[in-house]
Amino acid sequence: VGTNEQCLEFCCGLWGIWTSRNKLIYEDKYSTSWDISKQIKSYILELEGTKERVITLEVNAKPRQRVQRANKSIFFDAAFDPQNHRSASGLIVKNEEGRIIEAKSILHDNVASPFAAEAHAGFQATRLGIQLGYHIIDIIGDSRTVIKKCQSGSRDRSEIGAIISDIQSLKEFFQKVRFYFIPRSENMEAHRLAKRSLHKGEEQHLVGETSRSIGDEAEPNCLGFLE
Repeated sequence: VGTNEQCLEFCCGLWGIWTSRNKLIYEDKYSTSWDISKQIKSYILELEGTKERVITLEVNAKPRQRVQRANKSIFFDAAFDPQNHRSASGLIVKNEEGRIIEAKSILHDNVASPFAAEAHAGFQATRLGIQLGYHIIDIIGDSRTVIKKCQSGSRDRSEIGAIISDIQSLKEFFQKVRFYFIPRSENMEAHRLAKRSLHKGEEQHLVGETSRSIGDEAEPNCLGFLE
């Protein structure tokens, strides 16, 4: 008897082979082993995404409570363009009082899936914490799957395993780093920043303390634009 993950991979593998057989018989379309493997991985990611969205909706239905944090926090989110396989990472840095002190967006090419986009954003958030010289930091995102993998110390063998491994390797640069999941509704600043950056095709770096939402028009004396 295997784990739930192994059973899922086995069932999806059978489904992929059966679908390929039917296409060959009824549509005269031949699929290579690489095509079948890619289709299986894509379907598994789609199933994981559906499960994550259901869980997130259940969390959003509960009364929201304001979380007081003792440390500086970096919120991350990603926007994904499936047509061009591009993504943008949106990073929001907040101090202990919850005020925005820095915001940054980064563009990525050759991104395979929405989960890979979220993993890239998580890596960039962790990397930013090191660049800012933080020894204790909370990394916060709305992808339950990515956060769970970042929290785990075990080796990840999924499609985003290499990126998760990179994140794990950065932990040693901190005295203490914690990864937290929050619903999308509580991560809108990072979400808007990522979407805007992907839409415009431009990276941004905003510095300065402000209590305004990054999605709103920033006051010139609060935020400075960096090339």
